[in-house]
Amino acid sequence: MRVKPNKRLLDLKRRLEPFRGVFLFITIVLIAHISWKISFHTGIENKEYSNRILTKNSSSSVIANIKGKVWRGIGVGDVDCQNKDCRYISFFNNNVTTKFVPWTEKTALASFWVVNLVCRQPLSLLNYVDSSSDKNIESRTLLSFDRLRGPAINIIWGCTGVKQLYILFLVILFSRGIWWKRFIYFLMGSLVLLLFNVMRISIITLFIKSYPESFEILHDILFKYLFYGLIFLLWLLWEEKFSGKNFIK
Repeated sequence: MRVKPNKRLLDLKRRLEPFRGVFLFITIVLIAHISWKISFHTGIENKEYSNRILTKNSSSSVIANIKGKVWRGIGVGDVDCQNKDCRYISFFNNNVTTKFVPWTEKTALASFWVVNLVCRQPLSLLNYVDSSSDKNIESRTLLSFDRLRGPAINIIWGCTGVKQLYILFLVILFSRGIWWKRFIYFLMGSLVLLLFNVMRISIITLFIKSYPESFEILHDILFKYLFYGLIFLLWLLWEEKFSGKNFIK
């Protein structure tokens, strides 16, 4: 006996139903990542953009050219290509650096105290000096075990965890449940992410003291995906424990 196509689709839908929430989570994370890339640019990204797109003699890749055309098409293509300060941040080409520098300095300070007081390692918090512009600009964001030489970490705005907070916000925003309970959970989840971020920076700082070559593995691979894993666990906890039938009227 042949199974009708509509019955097959219903059967497939029934099998995929338990994974509907996971698919939704992945979709929201991808949307958050893309919208973040479109909205924000940093000094480092602008420098790369300048070298790959706006320089006449540049050998740009196909992807880089497409990215440049998309950026210009939505009105964010004219970024500040002269600004090479890694702390520089533009939101749709509007300079919002001053909004994030204090947050960056507080993140560096929190990690400084964790390494010194909790781990009892003599870490120094130094001024990072940017001299790419006409005048030197200082910010207290440099973590170093040696004031004169040796490995050091410069805490920039991307180290604050603000992007992860934005992703968590969208994930909880599009989850089920009463709005004010979702808002309270987002605040609690944000605190968890910020604490994890300070722990992340502290651990990386401790490791580079003896193993400076481990920075890229820890920063770009291990803790990057642990961050996203933590967001997933927070979402899963919300869906399984706090957004049940009692929360829905």
